[in-house]
Amino acid sequence: MRRIAILCVGNDCPGLNAAIRATVVKSNMEDLEVVGVKDGFEGLLRDQLDVLTRNSVSGILHRGGTILGTSLYIPESDEEVNKVVEKVKQYSITCLLILGGRIGTRAALRLMKANVPSILIPATIDNDLPFTDFSIGFFTAVSHVTDALDMLHSTAEAHHRVMIVETMGRPSGWIATVGGLAGGADYVITNAEGFKAEDLLAKIRSRYEGHKRFSIVVVEDGLKLDQKFYEEVGVTQETPPAKVIGMYIQKALKDINIEWRYTSLGYLQRGGSPVSMDRIIATMMATRAVEMVKAARVYHAVGMRGFTVTEVPYSESMLNLKIVDEYLRNLAKLFY
Repeated sequence: MRRIAILCVGNDCPGLNAAIRATVVKSNMEDLEVVGVKDGFEGLLRDQLDVLTRNSVSGILHRGGTILGTSLYIPESDEEVNKVVEKVKQYSITCLLILGGRIGTRAALRLMKANVPSILIPATIDNDLPFTDFSIGFFTAVSHVTDALDMLHSTAEAHHRVMIVETMGRPSGWIATVGGLAGGADYVITNAEGFKAEDLLAKIRSRYEGHKRFSIVVVEDGLKLDQKFYEEVGVTQETPPAKVIGMYIQKALKDINIEWRYTSLGYLQRGGSPVSMDRIIATMMATRAVEMVKAARVYHAVGMRGFTVTEVPYSESMLNLKIVDEYLRNLAKLFY
């Protein structure tokens, strides 16, 4: 019997359990055995593997995180890769099913050079992999940002404040742009376009003069700011860029007495129950991956093009960064 080893590599995201569940159920139908690897490649090297059955994955569809755990570790040196090769032989693994983002992609490409068969399922809230329109976890992260902006809107309006909301997703800009668009942000700042200070100040001033005495500004984490902005507000580069922008707004618009507050959404974006679209694309891609193992079509990534599952042969171009579409950036600007 052929055996699939499924493991999560890199950061967690909502929808991983949906993919694990679909892998096990589909494999059961195709007469394939599935072993779950605890904590990614660290667990593989520590012999932490368990056979997964339908009972093992019953009731996990709605759960966030991953029942298998995950790890940021990947084999990179020849010695580390050789250890993985030995474990694959030891457990008679036909194919690794890797759930992950850029870290998982690096692992899959590195192991291909050592002839370790794998299939990659894109799972990252950043949605920055070029071979797929959507990655598992992205829709839930955007939903969390949208919900946060909805809640912050009322208090921003009540106190006439500028709310600076920091999101994850750097440097691709997907979460900030799409979350900001869905949540009615008054301005979005991402690494894709950089910080345009005069434009932001003009937008906020215009809103105040139009009796909209509050603004919601979404800022992607890790934004690169010119040194002059840190010097202008008298802080070091250790200060989060989103906070620097808030300080800069207050100083530049002191004539209208701007008050601001900062909220970092942080790991809230990775947590919680996956929304329906993440469950669906996870199920679609995982079941296709099992079909590919059955047909011995390995060294491929699955992905989504619209609502269709695709298969992409491994190549170094899979590590290219997918920046948020210019169309979506311009669409968000319609509402500034």
